[in-house]
Amino acid sequence: TLIELCMTLAILAILSSLAAGSMSSTLSNNRVYAAQDEFVAYVAFARSEAVRRGVSVVVGASAPVTGNAFGGGWNVWVDDNGNGTYDLGETLLRTHEALPSNIVVGDGTINTIAFTPMGFLTPAAAVDIKVCHADAGLVAFDVAIQPNGLTDVTDIAGHNAPCNS
Repeated sequence: TLIELCMTLAILAILSSLAAGSMSSTLSNNRVYAAQDEFVAYVAFARSEAVRRGVSVVVGASAPVTGNAFGGGWNVWVDDNGNGTYDLGETLLRTHEALPSNIVVGDGTINTIAFTPMGFLTPAAAVDIKVCHADAGLVAFDVAIQPNGLTDVTDIAGHNAPCNS
C-alpha cells in the first residue's frame, strides 16, 4: 500500500543519512593518510636522488603558510649552490600540488628538508612533521626524519588538539 511504501522510503532516508555521516569522516581520514603517504614518498625520493646524483637535494614548501608549511604544496629540487632555496637554473625534480585547506602538513616552522650527497639531513638534526586534518577528532600522523635520513611514521591515536600544537 501507499502507507507502507512511504514508511519504507522514510526508513531508507534515515539510514542513508546515518551512513553518509560516517562515510564523510572515513573519506577525510583517507585523504589525510594519502597526504602523509605522498609526503613521505617525496621525502624518500629526495633522499634517494641526493645519493644517486651525489648532490644536495631539497624538499621545500612551494607556498608556505603559517601553521601549514607544506599545505600549499611542495617541490623537490637539486640545490646546486646549497642555499636551501629554489633558484633559477636549479633542476626541479618533482612538484606536488596544494592540498585541501583542511589538511595540515607541518607547523610552519620548517619549510625545507635538505639531504646531503650521502643521504643525511643537513643540518644534522631530526625533523618532525605532523600531518593531520583540521578537525582534531580525525586521524593524524607524525613523520619523523632522523639525521641519517630515515623516515618513521607514527599514527597519533586520538589526537584532540590542533595539528600544529
